[in-house]
Amino acid sequence: MTRLATSALLASPIAAPAAAEPVFPQHLTGAIASFAAPVLSLKPAKGAIVAVTLAPEAKVIANTRSAFNAIKQNDFVALTAATGKDGKLKAKEVRVFPEPMRGIGEGQYPGDKADQIRINATVTEAATTVKGKGGTLKLNFHAAAANPLGICSGHAPSPGQGGCTGDAEVLVTPATPVMAWVLGDPSWFEPGKAVSLYAIAGADGKLSTYGVIVERGGVKPLP
Repeated sequence: MTRLATSALLASPIAAPAAAEPVFPQHLTGAIASFAAPVLSLKPAKGAIVAVTLAPEAKVIANTRSAFNAIKQNDFVALTAATGKDGKLKAKEVRVFPEPMRGIGEGQYPGDKADQIRINATVTEAATTVKGKGGTLKLNFHAAAANPLGICSGHAPSPGQGGCTGDAEVLVTPATPVMAWVLGDPSWFEPGKAVSLYAIAGADGKLSTYGVIVERGGVKPLP
């Protein structure tokens, strides 16, 4: 569980609208048990079935396999990265967003693991290696504010806006998974399909979500 202000879309989450008080989204994964609009019931790997209500504006998303050389300047991407022994950021995974989702989760903030960060940003340059199977991404993003070290970080209050702008350079190796997100609809919610989502509990304890990543064409959501 992570604070909304410091969670990316993604391991796979869709950020909820800004709230006056901090909220704590739960990352849920499992298989679809059933769907009766607007309630999605999912079966986690362990435990009982969980019911999650889709918000009216919720996005239904699927991963499609892509490659580094398909990433273009001005694409909006989300990635998880860790600092290597050489001090450079190396991507663990990269996701390219469809244009209607540009700016969602924009910023730079801690990942689920202590040594990882998440960056949702616009590509300013994608430099491919000679072999064309990896390369370097140069990124620009808006975020909440600069910290005492002058590093721009945090979750942008809204796409394209924030207290600071930052840049990052990330190495993408040939082994790094690169995915493109495609938008779909609830007809994709077939029993047994794998899903990943972030849910927020309301005052009544019921869960709701602003987006679901669902298995499609044999490609499951990344963990």
